Amino acid sequence: MDEDELRQLMLAADVPPSGADVRRAVADGRRARARRMVFSSTAAGVAVLAAVGTFAAFGPMRAGPSGIEPPATGGTRSAGGAPASGCTAAYLEVPAGTTAMARAIDPAGNLIGGFVDPQHPHPARWGEGGLLERLQGVTGDVADIGADGSVVGYEVNQADESTGWVLAGAQKIELARLSGYRWTNPSAVNASGVVAGWVHGQSLDQTAPVTWSRDGAVHALRVPAGAGDKDVLSATARGIGDDGTVVGGVHGVPVAWAPDGTPRALPLPAGSQGGQAWAVAGKYAYGSAGPTAVRWDLTAGTVTELPPGGDLGARAGTAGGMALLTGNGSDVPAQRVALNGVSDPLTGPHGEPAMAFAISADGTTIAGVVAEGEGRPAVWHCR
Repeated sequence: MDEDELRQLMLAADVPPSGADVRRAVADGRRARARRMVFSSTAAGVAVLAAVGTFAAFGPMRAGPSGIEPPATGGTRSAGGAPASGCTAAYLEVPAGTTAMARAIDPAGNLIGGFVDPQHPHPARWGEGGLLERLQGVTGDVADIGADGSVVGYEVNQADESTGWVLAGAQKIELARLSGYRWTNPSAVNASGVVAGWVHGQSLDQTAPVTWSRDGAVHALRVPAGAGDKDVLSATARGIGDDGTVVGGVHGVPVAWAPDGTPRALPLPAGSQGGQAWAVAGKYAYGSAGPTAVRWDLTAGTVTELPPGGDLGARAGTAGGMALLTGNGSDVPAQRVALNGVSDPLTGPHGEPAMAFAISADGTTIAGVVAEGEGRPAVWHCR
């Protein structure tokens, strides 16, 4: 778990008195978040991405044009005058007697990853027709799926200590620890098999952003000097592009790393105190600034505010500028927002609230969960 997740979980639970058991408070927060369909994990954050471009193209970062994009309709309207979505939802297969979570997708949109049985998570993958496959030789949760079908994930022990892995066919590769750190937390993989994520030390907020090469070797990312709030200790990598561009957050502010490892803080909308970059695709990065989703144009060095996206803001996006807003499973809707502002709301097959976590490279397939009862994994197929 990273400091961002801890903060969100603590907000979901009653504030404990001084000296209270923090792990118990976190557990209470998890249960509260599960009831709200946020489904926070204990280790990795989230991102499914692809990217091209060079850091030199970023140019000088500036606040640029912001202002919330209007949630324009998805092209048609229902008989009642409400926006009609260009996306159709379908449930994914769920094992009898348990629940499951879908939160990753391969670039082609053919494979969806997640886990079954939240009490004892086991990695799962859904293929053609939404049929479920339990992954063999690994435990825990899926963080991302590569273009070659390889699966990136992590297992968590009883002490909330996580160990990252890559499953390529039947071969499991354990991700190496950085010297001085105990836990590994993968978040995303690119077309070359390079994984982005972070490592944990003794305390929950002792984290460092890293990448892992295809063989599982770890490489530290440099933290930009003076970035963010010195009282916010966590630093994480969340997304990686096909050219090696990495995005994440350092001390409460969004950061992008060029393919050569050079870091740069990303701009925030006026009035924002902090933010987080979750994903990168083409010249665009996606994330949040408070409850508002944002999209960065890395070439122009600008940031644009999108409609509110729940705790995670814009969780993912495409190289064409289409943002996936996670929502919160209740009053903040999940939606797909195109570069021109056209918005497609994402609801369950019967109009239920939903949360969306991953989008294919062409923006036509989305994975998430329908917030009905204890939740049910779903896929959206879009025009």
